[in-house]
Amino acid sequence: MGWRARVKWLLAALSALAALLVLLSSAALTQPGYVSVEEVVEYTVVGKFILVNRHNATLNDFVYIALPQNTTFQESYIVRVEPPLLKLVRDEDGNVLGVMRVAAEPGEKIAVNAEYRVVVRGYRIRAELARGEWPPFSVVERYTSKTAYWNVYNLTLVELAYSAAYADSPLDTAAKLASWVLSRLSYRVNLGRAGSDRALVRVFGGYIVQGDCVEAADVYVTMARALGLPARTVYGVLLTSYSQKMWLNMTTVAEEGDALLQHWGGHMWPQVYVPPYGWVDVDMLDGMSPDVGVYSARHIVFGVEETKYYGSALTSSCIPSYLDLEYVEYEFRGVRK
Repeated sequence: MGWRARVKWLLAALSALAALLVLLSSAALTQPGYVSVEEVVEYTVVGKFILVNRHNATLNDFVYIALPQNTTFQESYIVRVEPPLLKLVRDEDGNVLGVMRVAAEPGEKIAVNAEYRVVVRGYRIRAELARGEWPPFSVVERYTSKTAYWNVYNLTLVELAYSAAYADSPLDTAAKLASWVLSRLSYRVNLGRAGSDRALVRVFGGYIVQGDCVEAADVYVTMARALGLPARTVYGVLLTSYSQKMWLNMTTVAEEGDALLQHWGGHMWPQVYVPPYGWVDVDMLDGMSPDVGVYSARHIVFGVEETKYYGSALTSSCIPSYLDLEYVEYEFRGVRK
C-alpha cells in the first residue's frame, strides 16, 4: 500500500472512530415508562467557522470543536470535519469535543467545515406517575456545590429560593423555581456571562433577573442547588423550526444587541436531577412557560456544564487557542420521523 493510500485509509478510520466514540458518549438513563416521547426529528447539521490570525506571526493552533452530544434523547454522528480531526477528547463534565490543528499566516483566514447527523426525541415526563424522589447524597454532593458562576452561599439567593420554591416534592420545587425566574426575567442579550450574583438585580419592589438565557439558567441552577436539588446547565441551540439557518458575525455582535436574535439561536437552559426520571430539562424560554420535563425536538445539545465553563452560548461552538473566531454559521435540515 502506497503512502497516499495509507493516509486515506487512516483518515477514513479516524472518521469512523470519531463517529463511534461520539455515539458511545455517556447519556443519563431514565427508567422506562416514566417518560413519553412526543416527537422524533432527524437533522442534518452543517456548520461553518471562520478563524483569523490577527497576530504578526504564523500560528500553529489547536482548535476545539463542540460536537452534538449523545444524551438519553439525542443521538449524534459525525459525517465529516474539514480539516480532519486529530482526536476526540472528553472534558471534566463528559462532553466529547473534536480537536484539530491548523496553521495560519498573519492576516490569513481559515475555514472549518463540519457535518453531523442528529436524531432528537422530544419528550414529556409523566408526572402523574411519580412526583419524583430526592436524589441520594452522592448525587447531591456533586451537583449542589458552589462554582464560579453559581454562588450557593449568596444569602439573598438562598432566602429567595426558600421563600419561592421550597416544597416536599423535587418536581414541585423545580416548577415553582421556574415560575419565579421566568416571572422576574428582564431579558436582554448579554455578550459575556454575569453569573448568578450579578444577574440578580435589586429594583424597587424586589428583585429581577437581568440578562439572557445564560443568566436565567445560572440563577435557576444556583437557587436549585441552594435548595438541595441537583442542577446543571446545558448549552446548544434552540430552533424556531425544524429547518433553519443561523449565523453569527463576531465583529458586529456588540453593536447588534438584541437584533442578533433574528439570525442566531445559541441557547442555554437548566436541568435538574430527579429520580426516577434522571436529568429533567427545564427550558423556561421555549414558549416562555415554566414547564418542567416538557422538551421539544427543536433543541440540539452541544454540551453540559457542571464544573467546566465555555463562556457563553455565543462562543462555545468553536474554541481556538490563539486564533480569533470571526464567523459561525449553522444550517439545520430536519425531518420529522
